[in-house]
Amino acid sequence: VGRIVRILGPAPKRVVGVYEVIPGIGGRLRPADRRIKQEVRIASSNIAGAQPGDVVLAEPLERQRAGATEMRVVERVGPFGSPRTISLISIHEHDIPDEFPQAALDLAAAARPVSHWDRMDLRDMPLVTIDGDDARDFDDAVWATADADPKNPGGHRIVVAIADVAHYVKAGDALDREARKRGNSVYFPDRVVPMLPEALSNELCSLKPLQERACLAV
Repeated sequence: VGRIVRILGPAPKRVVGVYEVIPGIGGRLRPADRRIKQEVRIASSNIAGAQPGDVVLAEPLERQRAGATEMRVVERVGPFGSPRTISLISIHEHDIPDEFPQAALDLAAAARPVSHWDRMDLRDMPLVTIDGDDARDFDDAVWATADADPKNPGGHRIVVAIADVAHYVKAGDALDREARKRGNSVYFPDRVVPMLPEALSNELCSLKPLQERACLAV
């Protein structure tokens, strides 16, 4: 007879860890998340080419036998210590959501560029971004020039434009709920876990050079 003292949450659907081979026992997974205490076995038929010492992403088998949890490798990430493996381990250790619900993906996929007939046209203004060459999500752009107004001697006119995310994300919808859960995008050496699906974060809500985008400007 026992009683529940604390709810830890559902068992993880996928687990990141290091694949090991133990003589006399066989393959097993050493989870990166230290909160996972149960032993995880991986049969040789389910390793997907992983080598001992590789960091892998594994998921439970549908049918479990009594004893240790059994899983299969769904992705071989690479040798422990590479930027890719460090990023993936960090994502899972800190419970960073890295998969979007289908409802949010559907809304992002259905989004279309806005018509500019009812907006102020700033396309002739040479707005620039200061993001690196490898950036894909350009959140804001700026422009400045000397102010010709005699009432502002030595002054400047400055415009800052940001992507009009609120045009695509409505309060309370699936995109808004997911963004609220994430709070921000998370940047790693080899990847970004975005706050919004890439159809928005890297496309319609990214102020890419020489492409028309809806923005809010001040």
